[in-house]
Amino acid sequence: MSFTLKIDGVADLQKAFEEKRKEIEEVIIKDLDEGADVIKTSAKSKVHSISGALKDSINRNKVLNHGGKIDVYIGVDVNQKFTPSGLYGIAVEKGHAVEKGTSKVPAHPFLRPAFDENKKQIKDKIESDIKEVVND
Repeated sequence: MSFTLKIDGVADLQKAFEEKRKEIEEVIIKDLDEGADVIKTSAKSKVHSISGALKDSINRNKVLNHGGKIDVYIGVDVNQKFTPSGLYGIAVEKGHAVEKGTSKVPAHPFLRPAFDENKKQIKDKIESDIKEVVND
């Protein structure tokens, strides 16, 4: 026994899904852009920096979309004041040894706490905005 099933409107449905996907990506990019600024401001308020140079070097890039993978970098800018790899910021964040390892400078985390205290708010905003797009 065989049967045939014809479904009309599949092309229209695929087009609608594609349009929603684009809207969802736009929402995520907007929310990550705003969230990155919140984390950057928070990190600057937490950084342990005597000269202020480390605080001034905390920055972020623009939100990038690499074929559906959306990300943003928030951290220490590499500039003339710091090593090209950004090791100074890592040393402050995690602590480091001095005097050939005989003593240790304690960690003064600033990026991780800034991220941790804001991630739920940013995640909730993204989820809320996606639901709004989907339910439109």
